[in-house]
Amino acid sequence: MIAYLRLLRAGLLLSPAADVTASLALCGLPWSMAAARAAIASVCIYAAGMVLNDHADRRHDARARPERPIPRGDVAAATALALGLTLLGAGIALSPQPWFHAGLAALVVGYDYALKHVVALGALTMGTLRGLNLFSASVVLAVPAPPALLYAALAYAVYIVAVTLLGVLEDEPRVKPKAIISLGLLAPIVACLAIGQTTQAQLGLALGGALLVTLWIKAIRRRDWDQRAIRRLMTFLLLGTMLYTGLLCLGSGRPIEAGAIWVAAWLGRRISRTIAIT
Repeated sequence: MIAYLRLLRAGLLLSPAADVTASLALCGLPWSMAAARAAIASVCIYAAGMVLNDHADRRHDARARPERPIPRGDVAAATALALGLTLLGAGIALSPQPWFHAGLAALVVGYDYALKHVVALGALTMGTLRGLNLFSASVVLAVPAPPALLYAALAYAVYIVAVTLLGVLEDEPRVKPKAIISLGLLAPIVACLAIGQTTQAQLGLALGGALLVTLWIKAIRRRDWDQRAIRRLMTFLLLGTMLYTGLLCLGSGRPIEAGAIWVAAWLGRRISRTIAIT
């Protein structure tokens, strides 16, 4: 079971549902069966992407990341492929707008098996995927997108592009600290800009700004950015996607949803101590 949880990056499995939750909050929409289906579909597509990514990288991981489930022999490559395709099918089948999640699934497969080999194209694809997922309430529930949702989705795309590029640096033997710090700070900066567009932004901006200042102080104090330090920063930023979506909910007057997302982030942090999410 642990091997499959590693394959699925269990600590982040709820982050796509948090995207949909924030999307609903920004649109001022209540929960419905269609919204719940959209959240579950997004989780399935995301989980499929994690599994298929490891399937696509299994030969590279045998050299660079032998601790991962497929190179270790904990999960057979054919089993991982079947699981990934099953999750993709489930996501499309559960979606209230199957064409939308089919488009996300196509981007996932394209990224895992081809697009990520061109760094800029891969980063843009990942940013587009998460930006679209945050935009999903407007699409799947067919309601006009308020300006705050547009800002939030665009900022999220930039956030994920920065984190994806940081992930590329994770495997480099020597990296300039300025590059790491710049990418690491870009993500929370654009997040704070988007939070500022919500209707009740004051508290969300205060919390987001405090986190940004804390990250900035820690980043500039560090001199040795080895692979372990980069992975820790990536873990923080990946879990930070749920801090971001929670703050979007808070700024939209939905504190209950914000609290639920932050509980999920706390659980993800606990899980990440045993199961890596990078």
